[in-house]
Amino acid sequence: MGILYYYIFLVLGFLISWIYIQDRLEIKEKLLIVGCGQLGFKIGNALSKNFDVTGIKRKNITDGVQFKIFELDIFSERFIQTIQIINPHYIVYATAADNQSEESYQNAYVNGLSISIKAAMACCNIKHFFFISSTRVYGQKSDENLSEFTLPIPSDFGGIALLEGETILRNSTVPSTILRLSGIYGNNRRSMLKLATTPELWPENNRWTNRIHEDDAVRFLSFLLDSRNGETSLEPLYLLTDNSPATVYEVLNWIRSKLNFPEHPINAKGGLVGKKLISKIIPELNFYFKYSDYQKGYTSIINEH
Repeated sequence: MGILYYYIFLVLGFLISWIYIQDRLEIKEKLLIVGCGQLGFKIGNALSKNFDVTGIKRKNITDGVQFKIFELDIFSERFIQTIQIINPHYIVYATAADNQSEESYQNAYVNGLSISIKAAMACCNIKHFFFISSTRVYGQKSDENLSEFTLPIPSDFGGIALLEGETILRNSTVPSTILRLSGIYGNNRRSMLKLATTPELWPENNRWTNRIHEDDAVRFLSFLLDSRNGETSLEPLYLLTDNSPATVYEVLNWIRSKLNFPEHPINAKGGLVGKKLISKIIPELNFYFKYSDYQKGYTSIINEH
C-alpha cells in the first residue's frame, strides 16, 4: 500500500510540475510583416516581445533588428511558398511604393497586395490581415471633416491604386482590417523641421495638414491585436490620424518658435485648401494617443535631437 501511495504522489508531482512548466512556456503566435521600411521595422521591434515576428524585405537589414527578416521579393516565385512555410496567424502588409510613379503604386498596393492575399488564403493559421493604407484615397477638397464614413474619391494615381487594393482585400475571404494613415512623422521623419527653417520653400497656398506619429501608429496596431486576441471583433476600416488637423503655416511657424527662429510672415495666395481628417471610430475605443497633436509630437522630436 505504501508503494502505491508513493507512485500516486510521484505521478501527481510530475503532473503538477508539467502544468507549472507549461504555464510558463510562452507559445507566441506568428506575426508576418510584408515590407520592413521605417514603419514595418518599428512594428516588428515593438511586437517581437509578444509575437513570433518575421519580416520580409527585398534587402535585408541587421542593425537594431529584434526579429527575423527574410530577404525576399514579393514577386519572387518563392514568395507564396515561403509564406505557407511561415504559416502566420497575422499578416501586416506595410510595403511602400518605390517612387511616385503609377507603375510603382500599382505594384505596391495592387499587384503585391493581391499576391500577399493569395498567400494568406493558403495559410491554415491565418486569423487576420492588416493593410497599411493611406488617407491619399481622399482626393476631395472639403471644409467638412472626412472620416471612415466618408466615401473616398481619389484624385490621382496613388489614391486610385490604394483604393483598388483596399477593394481587393475587402472582397477576399481573409478576415481583414484596413488602416488609413494620415501623414506619418517621428524621430527619423524630420522634413517639417527642415522646411520650417527654409521659409523660401514653403508652399504658396496655406493648406490643412493631418498627421499620425509613427509610435502611435505602432501602438494602435498593437491595441488591435490585443483586442483581436481578446475575442473583440475589429472594424474593417480605421482612419488613423491624431484628430487634430492644423494648417501648414501654423505648424511651420510653431516649429520655428520652438527652434528659436522668428515668426515668418504669411503671404498666402488664395484661400485655405486641403482636407481635414477626423476618425469617428477611434475616439470610441479605449485607446489614447501619446501624441494627440503636432505640438506634443514635434516637442518630443525636437527634444530628442
